[in-house]
Order: sequence, then structure tokens, then C-alpha cells
Amino acid sequence: MSEEENEKHPFKKERKTEEWPEEVTLRFKMQAERTGESIDKVAEAFIKHISDNWGCDDWKVEDEDVLVDWAEMMFVEDRVSNISGGGGETTTFVGHWLGVEDKTNDRNGWNVRNATSKWNDNSNEAISDGVVGHYYKEEGLWVINTANGAIVTNETTDEAPSLGFKVGDDWLCLLSRAGRPYPSERLGRYYRFLGNEKSAYINDIRQWRVDLTGENRNLEIEIGVPVQIQVRLPTTQNEAFQDVLGTNYDFDSKMQYTDEWAPEAIRAIINNPFKMWTSSEYIDDMAARLTDLEEVYHEGKRTFTGRDGNDGTVGPDVIVRGTVTRMSTEGRESEWDETGRSYSLNLTSMLLRNEHGSGKKSEVPCWISGACNELSHPFQFRDVDDELWGYGQNSQVLVFGRLRLKLQDGESQPQMSVMGVYTRAGKAYRQVSGGDTGSNQFD
Repeated sequence: MSEEENEKHPFKKERKTEEWPEEVTLRFKMQAERTGESIDKVAEAFIKHISDNWGCDDWKVEDEDVLVDWAEMMFVEDRVSNISGGGGETTTFVGHWLGVEDKTNDRNGWNVRNATSKWNDNSNEAISDGVVGHYYKEEGLWVINTANGAIVTNETTDEAPSLGFKVGDDWLCLLSRAGRPYPSERLGRYYRFLGNEKSAYINDIRQWRVDLTGENRNLEIEIGVPVQIQVRLPTTQNEAFQDVLGTNYDFDSKMQYTDEWAPEAIRAIINNPFKMWTSSEYIDDMAARLTDLEEVYHEGKRTFTGRDGNDGTVGPDVIVRGTVTRMSTEGRESEWDETGRSYSLNLTSMLLRNEHGSGKKSEVPCWISGACNELSHPFQFRDVDDELWGYGQNSQVLVFGRLRLKLQDGESQPQMSVMGVYTRAGKAYRQVSGGDTGSNQFD
């Protein structure tokens, strides 16, 4: 951490040593014993954790008490939730990436809402129960009032406190069980995965949500390529989140694109999603024909109640196969997309055109988010030379996404919110501008 950054950091630095404090080492040992990882691995994960969450790039200058509290916070959280710590216990999952969700979400959002509610109900109890800390000004610096006493920061009152969130006229912060403030925001994104643990693969292939947080939330992935990942199994009893796999901070470095985990007899099928993803033998209820999408929507839709109390309806997640008729690879501005741009392609098939001729329902519009475009190259494929190439119209593709039904002028039309697109050599018309992955090749 630079001298300038050090001045901005909420906790003043005084110590300089080459060895971890005894209490920190003790927590490393307990975590290592629990997870089976080496102490060095746990320490490595801790260093990354305090850098990502606390802006600490040199632990040697930190106050011993602060290091102990940070270790306590990380490993307690690691034990009681599916939020990953870098040295935590993981399980090997194998399969394929299906896609990327369009939005990031704040994993600390519920904590902030809960703290806000308790503060509004009774501010004194919220503090005494250790739910929140309350910022106040003293000699030009922010000080945090907590149940365990005041925490003096190094942050000037000329700016908003870095760990704070505002409720009315008050600045509050979330507190760990150890009584230390932590960031009110922790962004994450769900990636969709098709597979299971090694021992369960083939007999029980499922769709999972892999929760990637921090820098990993913008991880680029390869759709439809056999992959091996390290994840945490769900620990929650909440049925709505029992398909969520937690991840470690070093998730990206441990991910391997390989088929070595698969028995020789099935390697051919797992390397060909066009066969595997459209086969009821392997994929149950996810594969759908373009001609059946309205029926699939009505059979698989579900209702829910949002935070605002209003009811909503969402369609099922499906994999479809079709021929590309049109594409918008340059994208267009969108106020609804996090990246500010969205993209599209249209699919058809001979059966669909046989039913609907050249009318509107002879194509299925597929809307592609900016995140999907940036993180999974939906308009490119890897050719036999292992290079990315753009594909053109009339290419055969597999599309994974959320099925929608649009009603207009009394007529319904299936559409898809796309999370991933896959095609391969032999199914795609390769663009003549060899190897160009830029969208201008489709002009």
C-alpha cells in the first residue's frame, strides 16, 4: 500500500514485521485443519482476501489487532456460509459452462436491508446488538460507534466514509461478529454450469448456478468445452438457493479446460454438445425444439412474488438448436443492460418455417446481454486451429437462455433471453476475414 493510500485507509498503520502475529497464525492452523489445505495456502488466500476487501497490499504494516479481526471475520464467514474463503474446502465439479447471467447483484444487499430495518426500528438496540456501527465526526475524522466501543478511522469527514451506507441523515456500517466494519457492497454474478461431481456425472447431470464474486464476477469462459472447476457445495436450507455453488478467490486459477476427467467411452459425446445437449439420455427437460417453445413455456413457467409485493412470471431455462437467420453483433444502446449495450440473433428451422411460412413466428428472436457478449463470445467459435473465428448467417448454433413469451396484437411469439451460444467447426460458416473477432466483420 502506498503512503497516499495508507493515509486514506480507515485504520492507521504502525507495525512493521516479517512474521504473522501469533493469533493470526493460530487461526491459519485451525482453518487448515478444517479444510485440509496447507497453512501456506490459507495464508495466501488471506492475503488476497484483505487486499480485495480492505485495500491492504502490505499486511506487514498493519496493526496486529486489525489482522486478527480480519482473519476471524474471514474464517467465521467461511465456516457458516457458502461464501468462499481462499483456503476453504472445495469439491471438483466437471461438465460444461452453459452461460453467463446478465446482471450482477450485491451479496451484502440483504445485510444492508436488515441493518436499515433494525436501525429504523430502534437505533440504540441496533448498535447494542452489534448489527451496525454508527459514524460520527470528531476532530475532522470519522469515528464509528459500536457495541464494543469507538473505532477511530483515518478518513476525513470531507468525504463519505468508505465502508458506510446512508440511512436518512445517518451514516452506518455493517459489523462482523468480531465487531469490525466491512464493506456494505459485495458484487457477484451467477454463471450457469451443466454437470456434477465426478462421481455423479452422467447419471445425474444438472444445471447449477456458480456464484462468482469480486474480480471473478467478470471471468471470461468457454461455452460447451469440457471443464473442471473447484466449488463449494450448497449449505443453505433455503430451497431457492440449493443449486448455488460457492467459489474460492482463486477459482480462476484452478479452472481447467480438459476432458481427462471423463472415461474414454464418453469423451466423444462430451466434446460434442450438439449431440449431448439435445439428447434426453443426458439432458432432461432442458432441450426444446423451436416448434414446441410455446408449449414448453406454459408447462415450465413459474410465478413469484417480488420484494415490492407484486407477482411476476418467468419462463423456464432451455437449450434450443437452430439456424441463424439474422445477427446484430455491433449491438445497440440499452438503458436496461448493465454494459449499456445489447445484442441479438434470430433462429429458425425447417419445421418452424413449414408451420409459419415467412411470417413473424417463423423466427425466434434471441436477445443477448452485454455481459454475455463480453464474457462468452457468443458470435465466435473455436475452429480446428483452436483460434476464435466469427460465424455468419445460416450457421447452426445451440442457444441456452430463459424462455419468454411476447404478446402483441393478440398474437404470441416465443423469445429468449440468452446466456450462452455454442457452435463449432462443421456447423458454422466461417467469416472470410480470417481470425478477426471484432464485430465489424459482420457489417
